[in-house]
Amino acid sequence: MRKQGDGNLGRFRGGCLAIGLLAVASMSAIAPTWAGDGPPAPPSALPTIRWEPATLRLVERGGDYARMARLGDGRVGCAYDRGGRMLFRRSEDGGMTWGPAALVDEDRDCWLTNAELLATRGGALLYFWDERPRKAVRMQGKKAAPGELTRPFLIRMARSADHGRTWSRPRTLYTAGCSYEDGCWEPSPVELPSGEVLLFFANERPYATTDEQEISVLRSPDGGESWGEARAFAMRPGHRDGMPVPAVLADGSVAVAIEDDGLPGGGGRFKPAILHRRRGPGGAGGPAEVIGGESPDRWGALAQPLDPSWYAGAPYLRRLMRPGGFTVLSFQEGKSGDMRGCRLAVCVGDPSARGFVHKGYPIDGDPGTSQLWGSLFVKDEHTITAMAAATVRGVRGVWAVDGRVD
Repeated sequence: MRKQGDGNLGRFRGGCLAIGLLAVASMSAIAPTWAGDGPPAPPSALPTIRWEPATLRLVERGGDYARMARLGDGRVGCAYDRGGRMLFRRSEDGGMTWGPAALVDEDRDCWLTNAELLATRGGALLYFWDERPRKAVRMQGKKAAPGELTRPFLIRMARSADHGRTWSRPRTLYTAGCSYEDGCWEPSPVELPSGEVLLFFANERPYATTDEQEISVLRSPDGGESWGEARAFAMRPGHRDGMPVPAVLADGSVAVAIEDDGLPGGGGRFKPAILHRRRGPGGAGGPAEVIGGESPDRWGALAQPLDPSWYAGAPYLRRLMRPGGFTVLSFQEGKSGDMRGCRLAVCVGDPSARGFVHKGYPIDGDPGTSQLWGSLFVKDEHTITAMAAATVRGVRGVWAVDGRVD
């Protein structure tokens, strides 16, 4: 989902000529095994999370779209945007207090957002974001004159070799179109057991004449040093798959949480869904088709579906460290049908990322305000941190709270 505008409304398709068109092609299977064909685990078999209000703290006043990660030196890092700039802070005490902010990138003509981190096993810290030309943002929904919009939307990356103290110059991983309706959004990485890095993102560029959107994936065989061409991973025709977040499951396969506005019984509004790539017969690899709307590799995430009139977007998926390989999912839930007044919700699922239950609301925000762009950080076997852009006691910014996994 874009951070401005209504992702379900039809839009004019204007802007520049194609720049770096996506090659919609098959991709290799990414899962070595899959044991999730049976029914989800019963709720009684799943752990619960007790949120601890005393740990609620402000990470960054005025910050937005924050993500935490365990760094290679054992510290905790936090990536976020503020005022259209990409920033990073380190914590020496597990994310309770934070050091000074380091600037990763800025561009006065672009709005930079959608931060995400990956600390690779090779020691590099990768920081991903998307770059949005401010002129295109201002003109969303308006017809642009030929040649008026010339700067494209980009997926960008910077690298740190010293656990976030200093950063490389940014590099471009993907180039989309120049209009707000032909952008690329929300990059989210995962490192496979093989050391290969996958970067998923929402992509409108292949659908310049419609309002559709797919999930695309970039692959790096060498820890982010080099990248292949973007390929389609999932697409529900006539809809807008968005905001992908991958996680490696206990069996070594990868599940991807997305917001899906085409789930049966979902009322045409975004609800959390899970994508999973299966292997071929006999466990063999080989080409894999794009995951379509009716694929058995796509399912609604929640054990109890939400009211069709509710909005439930921006999902975030992680695997807990505790034995059993259980998974945890957050999303922003709006009974209004959109993001107005939505709250961050967190549920627990089984090892195959199915049947999410035990829903809780970790952040006690001010009434009538929205909790947006949430994420999760698994701190240790017993502790998980939830964070979101929220308003608490009149202060808007990135707030975080810890929960005890029982």
